[in-house]
This record gives sequence, C-alpha cells and structure tokens, in this order.
Amino acid sequence: MPRMAKTIVVQFKGEDSTFSFSKVEREKMYGKKERVVVDEKGQKCSSAWLTADGSALVLSGGTAHVYVDERWSAFETDERRAVDLVGKPLEVTPSTLGVLQELKPSTVERLLDHTTAVVYQLDPESFDDGLKDALKKGEIFEAPFQYRDGLTADVMFLVQNDDGPFALIGKPTGFQMIVRESLPEPETAESEDELGDDLDFSMM
Repeated sequence: MPRMAKTIVVQFKGEDSTFSFSKVEREKMYGKKERVVVDEKGQKCSSAWLTADGSALVLSGGTAHVYVDERWSAFETDERRAVDLVGKPLEVTPSTLGVLQELKPSTVERLLDHTTAVVYQLDPESFDDGLKDALKKGEIFEAPFQYRDGLTADVMFLVQNDDGPFALIGKPTGFQMIVRESLPEPETAESEDELGDDLDFSMM
C-alpha cells in the first residue's frame, strides 16, 4: 500500500485549504560544496565512533537508535521517557500533518518574536479564495505545527509573496524587547553658563 503524502490542512472562516509542502534549503537554491576525505587509494572514508574502552568502532548512524549516557551505558531510544520536574511522564501529542488546524490572525511583531527554524514552500491542493485574498493583501496567520508525534508543538506562520504561499515554522525566542529609557533633556547654553551675562570682554 503506497504511503499517503503528508499535507498541511488549515481552516479559515470555516473554509478548508490543503497544501503539500517542500522544505526550502540553501543547497537546493545555491548548491553546496563538500570536503571528502579519501584514503591512499582514493576511496572515500567513512566516519566512525570509537567506544570508551577502545574495543570497537561504531560506524556513522550506528547509535541512531540508542542513547548513551555519561557512563557510556547504552539504552534503546524507545526506552526513554520524558518526565516533568516531579518525575511525572509527559503526554505525547500527535502530529498535526493531515489534521485540520484552525488559523488565527497574527502580526509581524509576533512572527519576529519567534526563531524560524524551517521554511516550507506550499503547493496548494485546494486553496480557499478568502484565505488566498487575505494572504495576497499581506496578512499573516498562525496555527500549531508538529511534524511528528512529540511533546511540544511549534508555531506555523502562513505568509505569501510573489512566489506563492510559505509556512514559517518557529519557536518563541523567550526574550522581551529592551527599550532604552529616555535621556534627560540637555541643558541649554544659558543654564550652563551662569556667569555669561556678567562678563565684559572690553575689560580684557
């Protein structure tokens, strides 16, 4: 059975829109350079991890499904559980892909209060006219986003430019804007020079 393509599904004023998406990456736009390490025969070398006791070499990806603690004890990733400060297991929330998410209006200020980690270019499969017109006017919308099952959802900002709609996936920066306090009004020349009126330059 073929796998269903993952989609972003949103609702705006009661109307649904569905988008397939692709990640915008620098190497896709500009290409990339890669430094390759080769052996004396010109064959490409592979990176590996040497265990603490020096008894084994683990090839790249060999620890992808295990967690190694500070004592070099290995645990299956599935055995790990996230807990809160009192040790209570945290609830895992499901992915939002393919699940209808209601859009709400957002602002540039709120967008800039988030660190954008991923940008997706959206390919509309169905695009509500009301949402399309609002995005063309420069309006910004947001909704929760979670690529896979996890503990916390990110924030998806829906925007559009001349190239079409995009989804900006971000996390709150956690910082507040710092504003410099207003400086006191500078003193006038008259207030600084209290003896100015008493000087008579003809006496010099």
